[in-house]
Amino acid sequence: MCSVTFRFTKRIHSIRFSVLSPDEIRRMSATRIITPDTYDEDGTPIETGLMDERLGTVEPGRRCKLCGNPVGECIGHFGHIELVRPVIHVGFVKILHKVLRATCWRCYRLLLPEDEIKFFLAEMEKHEAETGELSDEVAEEVFRRASRTVTCPHCGETQRKVRLEKPTAFYEETEVGSIRLTPIDVRERCERIPDTDCKLLGINPKYARPEWMVLTVLPVPPVCVRPSITLESGVRSEDDLTHKLVDIIRINQRL
Repeated sequence: MCSVTFRFTKRIHSIRFSVLSPDEIRRMSATRIITPDTYDEDGTPIETGLMDERLGTVEPGRRCKLCGNPVGECIGHFGHIELVRPVIHVGFVKILHKVLRATCWRCYRLLLPEDEIKFFLAEMEKHEAETGELSDEVAEEVFRRASRTVTCPHCGETQRKVRLEKPTAFYEETEVGSIRLTPIDVRERCERIPDTDCKLLGINPKYARPEWMVLTVLPVPPVCVRPSITLESGVRSEDDLTHKLVDIIRINQRL
């Protein structure tokens, strides 16, 4: 029976799921991807392309240009794409809808009077101190009250209804009719919401901010996640994920 000895052993205490900020995506990235092309005429991966060798390698005999390891030892490395226009992350649409409904469109504050904010913040911080997590019950009660507010208690502005048309279109009812909120509009509003108000809505600002749910930087998965395959005819075929990333880069270039 084979026994394996590891030089370093670490015990995992816990795992926390959060939202990566644009800066974190850039820091973890091996390179910025700017070209939709993958290989040159000689079959060599193109630098700053989707198969850039700094993202790892899946071809025998080649080594990763970032870590220097061969296939089987290189774990792969993420790249990133700088989006010309922000894009709403479809997985966070419901959260963004709640944030828009519970905050003022004029001053961006939570639609609760200061005394209620102080009360619920004390409840939230007490729960966080005891459990290490924010209270879903407190966040739901805060949203229930804030979303029913007609006039902002901070600036006195009459509130507008915000509706969601799936998958990611937001519309705001104004005096002149319904106007669409672009991803730029949504992100700018979220950026101005104070950390304490985010916490009361169940978003811990230590690990996530609502504006991070509107993407400005897109992570590019390592090559090992989306390897090329060679068909019987000898033609190289790319993974579906790579094809989709090619589409994103080309649209980015047109914009």
